[in-house]
Amino acid sequence: MQVSKRINKVITTATLALTIATAQASETISTEQLKQDVAQRQTAFSDIDKQQEKLSKMLNSNNINWQEVNKLSTEITTNSASLQHLFVPGSQLDSKAKDKVWDSNQKFKSALAKMDNSFVMMDNAIKQQDRNAAKSALKQVNNTCRSCHRQYRSRW
Repeated sequence: MQVSKRINKVITTATLALTIATAQASETISTEQLKQDVAQRQTAFSDIDKQQEKLSKMLNSNNINWQEVNKLSTEITTNSASLQHLFVPGSQLDSKAKDKVWDSNQKFKSALAKMDNSFVMMDNAIKQQDRNAAKSALKQVNNTCRSCHRQYRSRW
């Protein structure tokens, strides 16, 4: 009987230790995932900024290389779409975003969706090789970015 109690105590202690270790590992993974989300979000925004400038120059040139413009547009829309899932609660860590990004999440997500929709419109115009429509959509994107930065970013 004594051995059985000791075995139960050892099993209970081991189970508890394993549960604590699992919880700690899970917490570490979550923190690491949040850090990755912030890094990925910042990289996506940085890439979008550079890609927009390059795309604007390409659309203003006399001889447009539509294949290159299309490739760049696809990259921008991919980066923009990725942002929809990278503003998760808890990912404020090392963020340049104001707290109201998370406090007023629906308004922010709506602004992010507006930006994304403008990029999709731009991408569709580029696929049709419609320079004016593409430039107009790009201008709309820039206005949305500027407005969003004023409302939701800690520094411009």
